[in-house]
Amino acid sequence: MRISIVTTTFNALPYLADTVASILQSHRTELEYLIVDAGSSDGTLDLLGTIHDPRMRVEVVQGAGQYEALDWGLKHTSGEVMAWLNADDLYLPWTIETVAQLFAQFPAAQWITGLPTFLDRAGACTLISSPSSYPRRSIANGWFHELAYGNLVQECMFWRRVLYQRAGGLNPKYQLAGDFELWTRFARYAPLEAVNIPLAAWRKHGNNRSLLCAAAYRAEVAAITAELPQMPAWKAWLCRRLTSRHTLRLMEWHRTPWIYYSVGQSRWRRGLALRSISRYSLQYLSRQFLTKETPRNRKLPISDSSQT
Repeated sequence: MRISIVTTTFNALPYLADTVASILQSHRTELEYLIVDAGSSDGTLDLLGTIHDPRMRVEVVQGAGQYEALDWGLKHTSGEVMAWLNADDLYLPWTIETVAQLFAQFPAAQWITGLPTFLDRAGACTLISSPSSYPRRSIANGWFHELAYGNLVQECMFWRRVLYQRAGGLNPKYQLAGDFELWTRFARYAPLEAVNIPLAAWRKHGNNRSLLCAAAYRAEVAAITAELPQMPAWKAWLCRRLTSRHTLRLMEWHRTPWIYYSVGQSRWRRGLALRSISRYSLQYLSRQFLTKETPRNRKLPISDSSQT
């Protein structure tokens, strides 16, 4: 099974080398890695020129926006399974091979996600989220965003090409929330299946586009959700405040498709699990809200991050 990964770059130093290495560390020969550069001038192309791996190729699409470049790249790959990884995020040593195993073993699975995982600037892990539920209707309705059920984490997502084609691919008119809008269309055709291990990690370094452009991102999300079914009024009211929003996530439980490894049977299994919407335990949330922490001790805020 061929897996295609796309990374878009525009002046992507200094984290790009780590991102590329995290993908090419896989020994899988049926791996296709396409980097689409929009015309970098900071040495990105020079760096890429030093990497020699027949599974990787670089294309320059001058002036392309992020989602325009991603859609172009995904359509110019050939793998049965697809994903994209931003130029500052990382795959884990087992990611590519595990994804290949899961899609081969479970042909009915159309898209999967791993446990959201977070890194600091230096690449040290600061948090691995708890398993949670991803009700299909709520994704399709656009309720998985920061001010409601929390964002779906892009770097953990993998899907079949047939699903991408059926959903119509990324909409290049969006500058920041193209992934959010794509997930709503994916959910119209297939449920999101949660794998109970991390598959990728998001690096927080202070210059993340999702953080610097948070207000513009929320505006795009608001425009998208305005055209979708709205939350019940009582839920929308609870989502107005951070504490009640997280309480809602903790209290709302759903049966969700999940994939887990059975140690006793030495194989991956697929089924349904009853889980809350929240990716954080009550203990973790209570410490965040009730324990006074100095900025030096606080690892990762759960509020106002595009990954919450």
